Amino acid sequence: MLELDIRTLLVVTTLASIGSAIALVFLWLSQTRHNGAGFWAIGMSCISMASILISGQGIFPDFLSFVIANSFYVFGFVFILHGIRIFADRPPLLFLNFSVPLITAVLFYYFYFIDKNINIRIATLSTAFMITCLTIVITLLSNKKAPWRSAGFSVAAVFGLFGLFHGTRGVIALISPFDSFLMYPSMSTSFVFLAGIFILGAIPITLILLTYAALEAELRITSLAVNQSASSIIITDTNGAIEFVNPAFTEKTGYLLDDVIGKNPRVLHSGETLPEKYDTLWSTLAEGNTWRGEFHNRKKNGELFWEIASIAPVKQRNGIISHYVAVKEDITALKNAEERILHMANHDVLTGLPTRRLAMDRLMSALAIAKRKETKIAVLFVDIDGFKKINDSIGHDAGDYVLKETATRLSTSVRAVDTVARVGGDEFWILLTNIPDKDCVIVIAEKILSAVAKPYTLDHDEICIGISIGIALYPDNSVNPKELVHLADQAMYKIKRQGKNNYAFV
Repeated sequence: MLELDIRTLLVVTTLASIGSAIALVFLWLSQTRHNGAGFWAIGMSCISMASILISGQGIFPDFLSFVIANSFYVFGFVFILHGIRIFADRPPLLFLNFSVPLITAVLFYYFYFIDKNINIRIATLSTAFMITCLTIVITLLSNKKAPWRSAGFSVAAVFGLFGLFHGTRGVIALISPFDSFLMYPSMSTSFVFLAGIFILGAIPITLILLTYAALEAELRITSLAVNQSASSIIITDTNGAIEFVNPAFTEKTGYLLDDVIGKNPRVLHSGETLPEKYDTLWSTLAEGNTWRGEFHNRKKNGELFWEIASIAPVKQRNGIISHYVAVKEDITALKNAEERILHMANHDVLTGLPTRRLAMDRLMSALAIAKRKETKIAVLFVDIDGFKKINDSIGHDAGDYVLKETATRLSTSVRAVDTVARVGGDEFWILLTNIPDKDCVIVIAEKILSAVAKPYTLDHDEICIGISIGIALYPDNSVNPKELVHLADQAMYKIKRQGKNNYAFV
């Protein structure tokens, strides 16, 4: 018959519990978030302390080596249960957490110092183990959709066996006619301790596997989310060398992973983004902050596209930045839509010329430049003579044609740096910038009159029109933009009164 020395078994149990506690402490230290591992470490530390106190019988006072030690065992399993409830995202069982340790501590004290009965103490400890282990099993197996469910079976099996074993031991202790026979050197006693040693060693292993399964499931979900994300995702090291791109990046840019691995994201640069923006980007990241902004990049096939990006540093637990991750969205369509809306807001629908608002903005900008460079500007106010008669006699289609053709002739009569705008029904502004003198304006005015004087051909019919032009000069007549326009308008009406189809200065 196999019989082992009880003190030797106590020492081995103590060593096993200490090793398990150390393993769980390191597991807790390796975690980056609150997942219950800290309570597992505390629980196993309590079990270690209990084993130390029990193995020191004869060295420590009986109160410590029996009452306190057994209470530590119960506290240890209650802490482990609490950690597993947190891990499984279940609310804590506060009544059980407080009632079981308190009741067992009272019973341990009573049946040692008042009514000494070791079998009742064994039954009390076994009952506490059975209750906590059964609760752990229910907690782990009740969540049928948990990604760590398979690993949860192994933890549940270990605690289930431990609870079943101690439940059986408690029943035997209660029905046994011999007091404390389970503590005598025998094969059954040896089996009790050996089973406890095995399970104490299995607890940290299964809990570590459970944590690994949860992390692996989380990593798998994250990996799937990254790979299936509609946003382009790039991960680089701290030097900017690309280590990963997701399929969305490949789809949107045309670059495969092999094309960009180890390279800098500057492979996408088009030259359209200002260097200052990149300087700001890297300085922001170096400070450990997230940078957000837009890029005008180039695809592998040479096509330009717009991206809005959020680039963040990836920090390790010690705060050191190890990588950068960029999440980018293609906003080319949005940019194009914004440009179209802006163009429609600032350009005439019929002629495509700038509107009054845009023309005034350009005039104010031109005046600021002219003031700095001490140059001249001319504002020409142009009105089509007899335009209402064309609409009334020939029709609005003919009127629209005349407006569009006039816009074309005015635009081709001036330089590309000058501005022609439609500011009313048949009214136009022409802004001539950086002009040397008044004579130059006269040449351009006569050129405009000559261009518009040519017959307009519509459906084989010829339409002849004239225009009246009023001219105001900066700084000769005014330095105020609104005043310049007003003076040019007055000069135009002066020509209207004098016979039309001509030009006049203020």
